[in-house]
Amino acid sequence: MKTIFIAHNYTENSFAYMSFSLAQYLSNRGNRVVFISHRPYFEKPFMEDVSDGELIVYSWPAEGRPTKFRDVFWFAKLYMKYKPTTVISHFVNVNITIIVSKVLSLGKVKTLPYYHTLSSQISTDSNKRKIVRSVLKMRKKFLYRFFSNSIICPSDFAKEDLLTYFGQKNGLKILNPMKDRFIQKEILSEKEIIIVYLGRIDASKGVIDMINAFNSYCLKKPDTIIRIKIAGSGSQREEAIGLMKQNCNITYAGGLTYNQVDSYLSNAHFTIIPSKFDNLPTVGLESLMNKTPLLISYTTGLTQELTDGFECVKFDPNVESMVSLFGNIENMGIHTQQILESNARKTFLEKFSVKSYFHSIESII
Repeated sequence: MKTIFIAHNYTENSFAYMSFSLAQYLSNRGNRVVFISHRPYFEKPFMEDVSDGELIVYSWPAEGRPTKFRDVFWFAKLYMKYKPTTVISHFVNVNITIIVSKVLSLGKVKTLPYYHTLSSQISTDSNKRKIVRSVLKMRKKFLYRFFSNSIICPSDFAKEDLLTYFGQKNGLKILNPMKDRFIQKEILSEKEIIIVYLGRIDASKGVIDMINAFNSYCLKKPDTIIRIKIAGSGSQREEAIGLMKQNCNITYAGGLTYNQVDSYLSNAHFTIIPSKFDNLPTVGLESLMNKTPLLISYTTGLTQELTDGFECVKFDPNVESMVSLFGNIENMGIHTQQILESNARKTFLEKFSVKSYFHSIESII
């Protein structure tokens, strides 16, 4: 029986479903899985009922970020109790779980941290001083070089970024999966074209340029039938709302709860992802899952997994390109749009199902 640590969020109701379901799968295959949940926080550990192996769920000693010495000592005790053969870690969990595991195992344990966020996104959106970012970069480079067997990259962009920014060649591409929540695609009116945005409203996401592009397009074509809806929040929220007020064809939906996402996406003809830098945006997978084709910039990792004109329309993340994009979408016939819709669902099933993810992970542990 192998013992595998997974450090992420133990929940079905978010992007972390990938780890929740992986824990279920691996334990049911006869392994012992110890899951360390950052969110939600569980006061006491518990065992899940699985058919063959074991699945034990813990939380860190406190609800905050696991960055203190008490978290290090707590994890060290947990490691020595179970002595895993593999450690898979995400986001804030990475530093402690990966370093402590390597040290205590004298280098024998297989450590697999995730590389979720591109360096260009961090530098664009971060408000930290340059010297602080440099120290954090050095710390992460040290972790990747000396404490990680492989770094799991959800896209080719991430793998390239890991090599360019950190000089690391041990990136391993494994696409993120998405829980299939699809029920049905809403029947949409042909009298208007609804394009939705969902996500952070930060500089790296290109939302301000998208709004400026649509405002320019509407000045050229005041009778447009395109309607844009924007949901989310971030550092550029107030600026975005100010620009939206200039155009009655744009509405702001605020923040959405997780159970509102599918309805929001399935009630649209397209989902737009105008990111200047992005890895494998979750909303793109959720949109494909909901049979809603993408309008997606070339500078995202997800773009490399898609075919222009099949399940998406690609564009450069600048105002001029997006003005042209809106014109092309408005001139697109309903038949073409429906083909894109059908292909979006096909691509999701072929590339982003949890089954293919399970097999990819199982092959490396």
